[in-house]
Amino acid sequence: MSLMGVLLRSSDRVLVLGLAQCSAARLREWAAALTDGFLVGVGEDSAVRRARRELADLDNVMFTAGWRGEIPWKELFFTVILDAEGGAETGEMRRVLRGDGRIYSIQP
Repeated sequence: MSLMGVLLRSSDRVLVLGLAQCSAARLREWAAALTDGFLVGVGEDSAVRRARRELADLDNVMFTAGWRGEIPWKELFFTVILDAEGGAETGEMRRVLRGDGRIYSIQP
């Protein structure tokens, strides 16, 4: 499914960086496209609390504190990174992205 020019497959494991820049509606839209996958949002504590509260009804989302320079996840896990923060790709982003994964810089 194409959302804002981003191609998401139903089984993708999506990492969203810059959670504070993403609306609950946009996160909900992405999660809905992931019928066999899931979405992990990373951001500041306040953004994590907001997302958890507003999307508590979804089973395929999770939110955790972190930032692009320190992503609290295992290596080679995500198939897609949606980067709402912009900036250069980091070693941490490459570490958690599978070899065939995709990175999109987005303006949510």
